Amino acid sequence: MSKDRKERLKELLDKQKQKRIEEEGKREYEFLLEEVNELFPNHMDYKEEVEILSKEDSEKIKDELFEVFPFHNSGIDWRLMFYKTIFSNFIDYESALAELINKNHKLNNEICYIIDFNYRYVIKTKLTNIIHRVEEVRTWDRYIYCPRIKLVIEFPSNDIAVGWKE
Repeated sequence: MSKDRKERLKELLDKQKQKRIEEEGKREYEFLLEEVNELFPNHMDYKEEVEILSKEDSEKIKDELFEVFPFHNSGIDWRLMFYKTIFSNFIDYESALAELINKNHKLNNEICYIIDFNYRYVIKTKLTNIIHRVEEVRTWDRYIYCPRIKLVIEFPSNDIAVGWKE
């Protein structure tokens, strides 16, 4: 095979690979969009309140989460968190979360992020939206992160763990 032919073949293979990567990214984004529609069925009424961030912005948010809170191989190391509350099989998560956040931060309309490490994208919304939909949002591999008030919520097993930094 001539060198030109090898190079053309390599270029074609590279283009196919790039196209496959783009298609996978598009499918992942569409799947996440469906998830957003399920989590926040009325989000179209509040376009500015629920947003899927770009891959680059999502990576920045994930990196920041890892910098601010102590992670180990199975999630946040809650033993190293000084300010925390863990609700175990609590009946009314929504009220308990709202009360905890209002008591400690006096704010609940903060911008926050839903981070699911199964996806490359992060969902941006307001903390109040999450508190009111906590049962729908909660899964064991998802984190809620509010950078301004340095708050994190994790959903280990049947618990809801809330931690923050002063």
